[in-house]
Amino acid sequence: MTIESDLKTAYQTLYDHKNPENALELYNGILEQSPENLNASIYKAASLEKLYFANEKWHNEETIESAKKLLNKALDLAINRGIRSKIGLIYFRFFIHYFNLKKYQDSKIYFDKCKEYDYVDPTLPLWESRLNKKLEKLTKNKGKTNVSTQATTAPTATTKSELKEQKVTPTPTSSIPKAVPAALPEIPQPTKFRTDWYQTPKTVTLSLFTASLPKSKEDIQTTLSSKDKRTLNVSYPIPDTSSEFQYNAKLSHEIDPDAINVQLYSKKMEFTFTKVDAVQWKTLESAGNDDKQEIKQFESTPSTGSSTNLSYPSSSRKQTDWSKLTLDNNDAAYGDNDDDEEGDSADAFFKKLYAGADPETQRAMMKSFIESNGTTLNTNWEEVSKKFVKPAPPEGTELKHW
Repeated sequence: MTIESDLKTAYQTLYDHKNPENALELYNGILEQSPENLNASIYKAASLEKLYFANEKWHNEETIESAKKLLNKALDLAINRGIRSKIGLIYFRFFIHYFNLKKYQDSKIYFDKCKEYDYVDPTLPLWESRLNKKLEKLTKNKGKTNVSTQATTAPTATTKSELKEQKVTPTPTSSIPKAVPAALPEIPQPTKFRTDWYQTPKTVTLSLFTASLPKSKEDIQTTLSSKDKRTLNVSYPIPDTSSEFQYNAKLSHEIDPDAINVQLYSKKMEFTFTKVDAVQWKTLESAGNDDKQEIKQFESTPSTGSSTNLSYPSSSRKQTDWSKLTLDNNDAAYGDNDDDEEGDSADAFFKKLYAGADPETQRAMMKSFIESNGTTLNTNWEEVSKKFVKPAPPEGTELKHW
């Protein structure tokens, strides 16, 4: 087999078959034959990064440092050969490297460099959106994050002659200069990527909306850290590109690694997780102070102090003492329809969500829906009970009072 066919096989092993360990062996074989093979260096680094984040055996400093050294080697080769497109690709891989390590200031520098070298990829707007959200959050929480406050200075070259002359040496961490702007410009958030979630007493459902969905459900790789049962990684190869979708999050509480259900729809991916503990999640992702959070158990049985049957929330303006509202989970309006096929109706979806919720969650749904004139549905009673839920009409519409 030729090196080109070996490279193709290794790439398919890494992204199509999702086997970074086998891909690593293949890239090692290629580099033994051709030590300065540019693509092998780039994607061997990608294999190591995947192993670092998904495999506990590989989750160590040696793995991630080896990946970084390979990228530095690849960048050195690309600059000496004057291959502008490869320089842009390597800067993009550096961006992914630092982004996944949560070093967002460093990743910002490399993201700007990959655009400077005209790197083209349909996922760039998605990554830019995620990066700016992280940087905005970092700016608001100065001193309250473990993200590095130092930024790497990316090596640069502007002309082909300069590219051939310039050598790249990895910069020691101790000498890295601070080069982060004080404030970030406000950039409109694209609609290509967003997340949403809701919970029931036993499960949490996460939806990922993106314009770059995988070809099939089988392409989606979901991994959960066996160490804490909270560190989640979702990845898949973006169709018709050399890029990969990555979603990383540390969840608020533990989930069952053997009970993760994945569904692929026309505009989103949906992940349903089974809770290890039947507690009310305040947030989807960890806020970093979980040990201090008050854990509220879901009620295991419904209240029995009233025989009043409640239907799905309506837009009634009647004033209600919500804290005294008693609910009956056996309401015939919902209990008889659990097995019905109701298509993709949003109304049917919310009815099922309401029927499967505990009394406190149902109370929160009713209060938020009615007080907001049908524009908001909140399942967190602790949050909803404290204040009036203001109407929030969809963007581009105006709320009318009749």
